[in-house]
Amino acid sequence: MRSRLHWLRAVMLLPAISPLATTASGQGFRSLSINADQDAGRIRSFQGLNGPPWPVMGGLPNLVEQYRELRVDQVRTHDFMGPTEIDARYAYRDVNLVSLLPDPAQRIGVVKAGNESILFPDWNADPEKPESYRFGPTDRVIAAIRASGAEVYYRIGRSWGADTDPPGDYDKFANIVKHIAMHYNQGWANGFHDNIRYWEFWNEPEGFWGGTPEQFYSIYEKTARALKSVDPQLKVGGDAQASAHGVSPWREGLLAYCAAHQVPLDFFSWHTYASSSADPYDAVRLGREVRQSLDTHGFPRAESILSEWNLSYDYTIQEAGELESAHNAAFVGAVLTYFQDAPIDHAHFYRGDAAWMGLFDLNGYYYKPAYVFKAMGQMLDTPVRLAVSGADIFGFAVLAGKSEDGKTVQILISNYAKPADFKPRPMIAAPESIDPTRPPLWDRYPGAPLPNRTDIVYHDNAGYHLSIVNLPWGDAAFTVKRYRISARESLDLQEERTAKGASLTLSNPLPVDTVELLVLERSPSGQP
Repeated sequence: MRSRLHWLRAVMLLPAISPLATTASGQGFRSLSINADQDAGRIRSFQGLNGPPWPVMGGLPNLVEQYRELRVDQVRTHDFMGPTEIDARYAYRDVNLVSLLPDPAQRIGVVKAGNESILFPDWNADPEKPESYRFGPTDRVIAAIRASGAEVYYRIGRSWGADTDPPGDYDKFANIVKHIAMHYNQGWANGFHDNIRYWEFWNEPEGFWGGTPEQFYSIYEKTARALKSVDPQLKVGGDAQASAHGVSPWREGLLAYCAAHQVPLDFFSWHTYASSSADPYDAVRLGREVRQSLDTHGFPRAESILSEWNLSYDYTIQEAGELESAHNAAFVGAVLTYFQDAPIDHAHFYRGDAAWMGLFDLNGYYYKPAYVFKAMGQMLDTPVRLAVSGADIFGFAVLAGKSEDGKTVQILISNYAKPADFKPRPMIAAPESIDPTRPPLWDRYPGAPLPNRTDIVYHDNAGYHLSIVNLPWGDAAFTVKRYRISARESLDLQEERTAKGASLTLSNPLPVDTVELLVLERSPSGQP
């Protein structure tokens, strides 16, 4: 066990990188104002994660309760390394698996467990017969997702390190997927009635699909129609595009094919990592681009789903401290806030469990970004969104809401800035390839990156002057609690005091790479 966990422990226990100097042009306090009587719609949940709460590799913790605490709303079944996968095959010598799991003993264990967990192990078997399926490992992870209170977002395809060759028979593949949906939604083969609504076809076809785009369109059509034959209300889409910027056969090509052949497409999914920009607003810009493409191709009702996002796509040890740090926590807070005004319907952070790039360590303890998801989950208790003035789209992000009964107001403030000397850091490739016939997946993405914004200027981001008027309890007394996430604090209570009346002013320093949650609650008696 110890040798299998060596690499994971090295990643999980690496200390956080110290914050670097920011490009702030002024170090004053930001003036923020909120009118608690001015509704601005509803606060939307973007608490989706990749990575299961159930431990899919030896030594990982069960995180069902942690996912509940974070109010995770969807779990995407990608990179489960075996469970939920239909026909994947893992090989010890695969260069992509070597890059992910350089420790030989650990890789042997993952390959063995992965190949023993796929759903349809014998391609020559009859997909109409229940005995052709190995449902047990997938049943366990699906049950854990449901136990956490999250919805299952089922990714059809292959995980990192599995083979990328197209299935040998597209009709048979579609029939297998159909029976998997029947098992989880209609009770087929001693199954369940889990009401899995979202069925995403494939992942990052630029690298994970070894065939042509035209072949991809064909198998997508067959699979989508097979799923709709089970239940027309299922939401079917794809293709989890890696390079979402610019015209591509994996977006425009797929959309044009579906429009021409009247193929069901209930959503289009895509990914973004800010590895080359460190800009928390990238997802909003890309979301607008994707939305425009969907509308132009005749899919105005299709959802736009960001099924992977993070500050960096680098899962190697060199980036672990950054991904677990207060810097990334502030990035996550800003992104989750900016999602509120983006043309995006769902989002899934990569990733949530205690594996590479996860939110938790091997004992189930929170890393800094996990506390931001917890704070944002708490914001859902005050779903009536309030208008805020004074925030920006460069990293000083503010979200405010009040409860339906008017007894609570909450404000989440994220202060993020790109380091002044930021330079994109390419992912360190695998050790010298032990299978030269299979190039690394990250070498297969030809798409041009989203151009970086050139108008970012940080100002007045050393703290805030906050003014709130028209609090919903009038002259009654209320409590003020202030929680903070930083390099030193983990959603710790910083201040608690009482106040009275329909207005409040607060001033506090708020360094870069800090997130603050303010909770205002009417006193039960209305008296101090």
